[in-house]
Amino acid sequence: MALHTFLKANQQNLLGLQSDMQENSPSTPGKVKVERSNYLTRLTNRWYTTSLAWTKVLIWGFIFITLLAGFLFKLISTHKTVPLNTWGGLSWEKHVKHSCHTKRDGGLVVLVTGAAGFVGTHVSLALKKRGDGVLGLDNFNNYYDPSLKRSRQGLLERHGILVIEGDINDTLLLKKLFDLISFTHVMHLAAQAGVRYALENPGSYIHSNIAGLVAVFEACKSANPQPSIVWASSSSVYGLNTKVPFTEDDRTDQPASLYAATKKAGEEIAHTYNHIYGLSITGLRFFTVYGPWGRPDMAYYSFTKSILQGKPITIYQGANEVDLARDFTFIDDIVKGCLAALDTAEKSTGSGGKKHRPASLRVYNLGNTSPVSVPTLVDILEELLKVKAVRHVVKMPRNGDVPFTHANVTLAKTELGYNPTTDLQSGLKKFVKWYRNYHNEHEKM
Repeated sequence: MALHTFLKANQQNLLGLQSDMQENSPSTPGKVKVERSNYLTRLTNRWYTTSLAWTKVLIWGFIFITLLAGFLFKLISTHKTVPLNTWGGLSWEKHVKHSCHTKRDGGLVVLVTGAAGFVGTHVSLALKKRGDGVLGLDNFNNYYDPSLKRSRQGLLERHGILVIEGDINDTLLLKKLFDLISFTHVMHLAAQAGVRYALENPGSYIHSNIAGLVAVFEACKSANPQPSIVWASSSSVYGLNTKVPFTEDDRTDQPASLYAATKKAGEEIAHTYNHIYGLSITGLRFFTVYGPWGRPDMAYYSFTKSILQGKPITIYQGANEVDLARDFTFIDDIVKGCLAALDTAEKSTGSGGKKHRPASLRVYNLGNTSPVSVPTLVDILEELLKVKAVRHVVKMPRNGDVPFTHANVTLAKTELGYNPTTDLQSGLKKFVKWYRNYHNEHEKM
């Protein structure tokens, strides 16, 4: 009964199904009639639809990746990347400690910044020779040929002095060093040197001579115990002062160059850190230092090179054809003054960045007290080199140079026992001997 009712209710559907089967049945039993055109069309349409969808996905994916890459590039380019440290590790710390080891009772432990520089090399060697612990720091910039600095570094390392390659503005490095070593003193000689270079790269003077000085003072004031500091100011702070010889209490508010201005600023910054944090600070005003391992940008060095190569040298004259004169000071005398300043420096009076009582603040001239004209300097070089110079005398341009320097060293003699003994003839003789040996060796390499 139920089956009858179902068949009756679906009679029309069954008849329709039968009709369709008859229309699609093949005329020959056992074969199926395939409608090829409709089948291929369906396949083509399906493939086209699928391909179109995937094409859209790929296009939008490409657009998304491009936008993401552009965003990341902009993000990276607008933020300074932090360079990977080239220092640290147990082996590095071992070398640092070994370099700082003292070999005499009461020996100093000195951090020398600018250790691969001219004065820094000589001071470091003198300290090590007498048994003090010495650690060097230098950024090996390319203000002049870095190969000379690398040669100085090699000389220091042969005497057991490690020179770390790093910048005084690297606060993480400074903190690491002060955490690792209890320095008794800091000999801060790192600076951007030269008067004329400020016309090309003024920012380097701000970076090194002001920001760098502050970074060093910050590290020292936070140290416990705080070290005593001796740092290199310059005779250039006397600027356009016409009173001679220059004494420490003369006016220094008329700098003739950006270099001089940064050194003057450094003296004021030193006063601030002494006043607020109790740092014991001694400033040394160097007067035209020369000698072996010297700076190639200095006149005596560049003159020697040009004379030997047969090239003309430029000699400046001041107003009314007055010869320029400098208080040339031999490196050995400067080193004696630096060591005396370290040995007589009082201890800093702060701890943890807080001042407990007044601290020592000093400044001294370190010169030779015997100014020599530039033409006389050339005369001496001609005699030592046995070659005549091709002189080109011109009026001094407005490049920051001053017509003369002359040091009064009475204060340094009284308080440091400073006594320069090397005249220009003797000092240049030692320099020329070094110059020939150094450059002949490097020409053979």
